[in-house]
Amino acid sequence: MITERKKWMTYTYFNRDPRPGLLKTHLFSPIQKDLPMMVRVPFPTMTVDLRDAQFGERWSSSTRTKIHRAQNENLAVDRGGYLLEHILKLFNPGARLKGLRGFEVSHFDTLVNIECAAVYYEGVMLCSHIWLIDEAEKRALLYVNASNHHNDNDDRSLTGRAHYFLLWQDGLYLRDLGIETMDLMGYEANTQNESLKGVYQWKAGTHGQEETLYHYYPRWFFLLRKLRNMLNG
Repeated sequence: MITERKKWMTYTYFNRDPRPGLLKTHLFSPIQKDLPMMVRVPFPTMTVDLRDAQFGERWSSSTRTKIHRAQNENLAVDRGGYLLEHILKLFNPGARLKGLRGFEVSHFDTLVNIECAAVYYEGVMLCSHIWLIDEAEKRALLYVNASNHHNDNDDRSLTGRAHYFLLWQDGLYLRDLGIETMDLMGYEANTQNESLKGVYQWKAGTHGQEETLYHYYPRWFFLLRKLRNMLNG
């Protein structure tokens, strides 16, 4: 389990024993239960089992073809915490176009166990990931998934192949760290949200396992979030 303490709220991630609390929010819990004065929200996701050394061979033929092609395109994978700021600069403009707030670097001051990775082509970042690591659960959560698809000057097909390539490379890297489950953070096969269909198609290419996790919010906090979302449109 991961614990993140903010000024007015404590967040837990992957909590197997979520308990009620006015100032506690439990995210991505694998446990479904009723908690007094808290609202439970299901969160469907997709996971990849990294215990299988040949996990990439289980992916769709289309996905594997894109990865094999990317291997011959002079793509460079880079890793390290110093990438955080650059990844967020890539992620935030696209997130705000979708009505999301994006992240500041300071957001990760209380989420210290992360892994940052990016793919570059001729010095340009094509895509990047930030993984939140739970060592006890041996699970990695795809916390940030950034792409330069919004840049019309880029080759979108190359960026797409780079995404598949990076996900495969991340799987190999995380497996070497002892991670057993790669959580792609959200998946709904029948979504009507046009902005998410491409992302979910990318995730489906892994032929991963569909799983439902649960968020638990204090009732007052849930209603406050709902009101804020309504006001923000």
